[in-house]
Amino acid sequence: MKRRRISTGRQSRTLVIPKPARKGNIKVPREGWLNCARVALIEDGIDGVKVDRLAKRLKISRGGFYHHFKNLHQLLNELLVVWKTQNRFTPAKVEASSPEAAAKAFERITDDLIHENGFDSQFDMAVREWARISHPAADVVHAVDNERVEILKEIFVGFGYPAREALIRARIFYWHQIGYYAVGFRESLKEREGNVRIYLDVLAGDKYQAARGA
Repeated sequence: MKRRRISTGRQSRTLVIPKPARKGNIKVPREGWLNCARVALIEDGIDGVKVDRLAKRLKISRGGFYHHFKNLHQLLNELLVVWKTQNRFTPAKVEASSPEAAAKAFERITDDLIHENGFDSQFDMAVREWARISHPAADVVHAVDNERVEILKEIFVGFGYPAREALIRARIFYWHQIGYYAVGFRESLKEREGNVRIYLDVLAGDKYQAARGA
């Protein structure tokens, strides 16, 4: 018997299946299949994202899958698009034209990360685990990482750091946060909220402190 691999960092998720836009033979809309694939990826890894397994979770026959997708490859590509466009570590654009504006953008990003407002750390980690064995997924992850770091770099430039130092500080902040999730560090929300000011002062340095009037 093949033993199911379970990461200690995985979470059980509630599967939300939206109703079809209209009555008919379509019992599960496209979004429902994508939601199911996302939950399966988080709970079971990429091995759990198979047409038969998804159909079983949705309690329908696999025939409904092929109404929306040509094959599993298409579903996986669209799942990566969902991760890229909807699981936002940073906004697509930031206002960092002054040190004060950069500080507000930086703190807004940090607050969203702490409270997982628009960012699902378990989904992010599941995609990264998938990327270890998939070149197409790895290419998407690499591109998204670069985009996120560039947004953070804009903020550090806004604080007044030279471009090269801003890039290094952006990388340190980003890698620190991704590493926080990757190692599965356990800390209550109250503790995270209590420690955030120290983290930001250490990671963002004196120009950030000056921008917020410290």
